[in-house]
Amino acid sequence: MTKAKHISELMASRRALLGGLAGLPLLNLAGCATGAARAPAQASLNFANVAPTNADTVTVPPGYSWRTLIAWGDPLFEGMSAFDPDALTRDEQEKRFGTHNDMLALFAGDYAFPPPKHQDRMILCANNEYVSPELTFPAVRDPRQFTPAQVEAMYAAIGVTVVEIARGGDGWHAVRNAAPGQGRNRRITPFTPVQFSGPAAHHPWIEAAKAVVNAAEPDRSGGQAPADAVRCGTVGNCAGGLTPWGTYLTAEENFHSVFYAAERNAAPGTNDADHARDARIFGYPWGMPSGVEALPRQFQFAQNPYGPSLYGWVLEIDPYDPNSTPKKRTALGRKAQECATTAITKDDRIAAYMGDDKANEHVYKFVTAGRFDPNNRAANMDLLDDGALYAARFEADGTGRWLKLTPEAANAAAEAQGSPARFRDAGDIAMRAREAANLLGATPMDRPEDVEAVCDAQWRGLGPVLIVCTKSSDRDPNRPGNPRRLDESGAAHANRTGHIIRIDEAGGDCAAEHFTWDAFVVGGDPNATSLTLPARDGSPAQIATGFGAAPANSGERFACPDNIFIDSDHRVWISTDGNPDIFADCNDQVLATPLDTEGPRPLKRFLVGPVGGEICGPLMAPDERAFFCAVQHPGESDVSGADFFETRWRGAAAPSSFPDGGWPRSAVVVVTRDDGGRIGD
Repeated sequence: MTKAKHISELMASRRALLGGLAGLPLLNLAGCATGAARAPAQASLNFANVAPTNADTVTVPPGYSWRTLIAWGDPLFEGMSAFDPDALTRDEQEKRFGTHNDMLALFAGDYAFPPPKHQDRMILCANNEYVSPELTFPAVRDPRQFTPAQVEAMYAAIGVTVVEIARGGDGWHAVRNAAPGQGRNRRITPFTPVQFSGPAAHHPWIEAAKAVVNAAEPDRSGGQAPADAVRCGTVGNCAGGLTPWGTYLTAEENFHSVFYAAERNAAPGTNDADHARDARIFGYPWGMPSGVEALPRQFQFAQNPYGPSLYGWVLEIDPYDPNSTPKKRTALGRKAQECATTAITKDDRIAAYMGDDKANEHVYKFVTAGRFDPNNRAANMDLLDDGALYAARFEADGTGRWLKLTPEAANAAAEAQGSPARFRDAGDIAMRAREAANLLGATPMDRPEDVEAVCDAQWRGLGPVLIVCTKSSDRDPNRPGNPRRLDESGAAHANRTGHIIRIDEAGGDCAAEHFTWDAFVVGGDPNATSLTLPARDGSPAQIATGFGAAPANSGERFACPDNIFIDSDHRVWISTDGNPDIFADCNDQVLATPLDTEGPRPLKRFLVGPVGGEICGPLMAPDERAFFCAVQHPGESDVSGADFFETRWRGAAAPSSFPDGGWPRSAVVVVTRDDGGRIGD
């Protein structure tokens, strides 16, 4: 492969010119050597660049077409009526596609390793991250009018949807099963029975919360749920990953936002100093001065103060068995979990990469103790219960290391720093992974979201790993791995446009404990003619991407990268969440760039989504002749940035009618070439 120039090769003096503009700031990054992955020949991006747009639709290049695959409320089973958002009940929602779909994952119709490249029948898993009350129940005119039954239906709209899809003469479409259990379609919601496994499975906080939840939520499994199941399901499902043994890993991110009290950040009242500190670290509960009693009991913080300990985990789901009970793999640690992507190490163990999506939180890796057996799927099912959890530390010289999180190391660090924190065992480390990583000196990051390893066709990691950091308002310039633009006085500015960094694992092995790091792309405008741009809210945003004499990337401008997909030619497809906050003339979008290239990395815009909609979960069918992405919460804001939650109750119309001209609905869309060819070629 072609080795890209490192930042140190692109940096020049402050007096250097970029496009005739003097004094563009340098980013506060240091040089390092990047390793080499075995890559395909130079990848091409043979599609016409899509222009910026605020259109309330999906916009793709000429020669491409898009269609809705499935949208919020669409039935998963035969004999169901058309969706009526005002008639939604919990029972109905548990049989329909969920809302606010984020990450997407595709599985072969029948399990095989490695998955076959050509198939016309697959299983789609989609995260349903959260619910926006203003985008539900159109007939409600005042948020105080939501009934307990409607609130319960809203909770049932989040979690995960598993749905079969098939390709016919008219392209890909969702398949309805005859009835629940007759096929693979199903919903996993905040009420679904799940099991806890790994070191924190019987943590005291979980045991206390389990008693409340199971008393509040009747068992509706018909006797199928195991005796130790907790009917807490899953919430805050943002990104995730797939395993080589054909299971889905869904990551629970902003779980703090589903627990409410009469006052925000109310004291837990548990006389547990560790728990009180945990509440401060995660920021729960949220405040609701009136209406708390309308919530399901298990999400009323006063009734269930240890309830948040049930979330923030990675949940493993078997998409091939609709009767299987999902498992929360506590060995991977609890945090505002953003992803859980896997790669096979050189000695056949599994490495799982994770981000913690909050400013100043960390990047994690888990390496299994056991080894993957490609010939025995059942033997792999509990690999994620035993292994080592690490957090990343980036050094200023361009090197880095993975810090192993153990009770002994965390307690020694706490004692040295005068912290009252102590960890009893590995279960405590897993429960309070954020706290342990911080004590051990992991690097605070600019909202680390997706983390993707570059793998070969056999799922084996090649060494490079991309870490997507959405943005940060923090101006601290002394954090390696996080760029800060400097003005003429040398003052650092917040990284409001985000960035992606690349690490290269030592020896090309995803089990390594050391790495080097470098910038991959930096959000902003490589063609900037000024250092700052007024953002949509009017405040100045630093948008130049230059490292002195040369920009980090070329081509299209963008802000707030979120999820990525790496195709077989090592082209990186980047979706955004917050682009219009910085570049108001363009809704959130998908861009593409080669992983390996000489000089500034070129970016081309492939897709733009509708008004108010975040673009998530980019991926392709295995034969790469179909591109899928999630359009989350269209209409959550209008073109000016006005929040629909504020304007709806004053009588404003919905800002979007995506995808079908009616009430706005989150949806999964599929993009194909009109000639049936491979995406991007």
